[in-house]
Amino acid sequence: MNPSELLSGPHLSVIARYADYELSRIFDIIQHKAVVGGRGELEELFGALLRRQEGREPTPKTLDLIGHSMPGRSLLMLGDWVIDTASPTVTAFFRELAEQEVLNRLGVEAVRLLGCQTADTGRGRSTVRTLSDILGIDVYGTRHLIYSAHYDANGFRADSEHVLVGSSEIRRGENGLASDPAGDPYPRTLDIDTLPAVPLIVREHAWPRRIATPEIARQILRLVRRREGAQMPGLLAAPNCEVALPSGKPSWFYLAQILLDGEFIRVYPEGDRKPGVLYPVDDPHALRMLVETLPAI
Repeated sequence: MNPSELLSGPHLSVIARYADYELSRIFDIIQHKAVVGGRGELEELFGALLRRQEGREPTPKTLDLIGHSMPGRSLLMLGDWVIDTASPTVTAFFRELAEQEVLNRLGVEAVRLLGCQTADTGRGRSTVRTLSDILGIDVYGTRHLIYSAHYDANGFRADSEHVLVGSSEIRRGENGLASDPAGDPYPRTLDIDTLPAVPLIVREHAWPRRIATPEIARQILRLVRRREGAQMPGLLAAPNCEVALPSGKPSWFYLAQILLDGEFIRVYPEGDRKPGVLYPVDDPHALRMLVETLPAI
């Protein structure tokens, strides 16, 4: 990280530290960025930038906070920190920024919460609106799925701004914040027998993991539109959970991630170092009910 390069561009891109393919894809695309693991590191970043900015005229810019959205709530996760203004510690952090004029001194004129659908729930929209009230500047969330195609070397692309919804729009009561699952069509029908099978290792995961019986696995797959896959590398939506589907080899499983409250499943036909493929689900409620019956591992 070079503070001077971060301060001189139109976007101050701050990416959540997260060891997965989706965020690393965006990390590789953006030329100048900072990486933080949570609130403490974000505070340290602001301190370092203020020291470098001191005595200089700031360049006008947006502060782009880039991370996964929290399953079910569509709140941005910046490393281990969930930006949710229902939390007093979150609002206290941003009030301190406002009182110390941190963002103004850095030239920040707007804040953008860049994860999937961060303005798609009541709680998400409330967070966008409340942050704007606290900071006294425009704050934006997203109304669609976003992924690496929305970025270039300079950060979030100008021609992608149609996916954003601003605090002023939310105050006016804008409706219809629906998702847009467009991506690069995947040519192959979902056939789980072609997926890589893996042994399950008992360790801590960033999201819950459940194990399916052969019958439940068949029921899950019947809900999936298996000819309508799309690749969306860098999709910033964390799974609700990961389901282990039994393979023909004892104790080895195919893994499928449940996304956006069951709207999609994601699989990795070429391994988890290649882009995942999303398939839409016909009945998200039925999928959620099936998954809830499965034991956690």
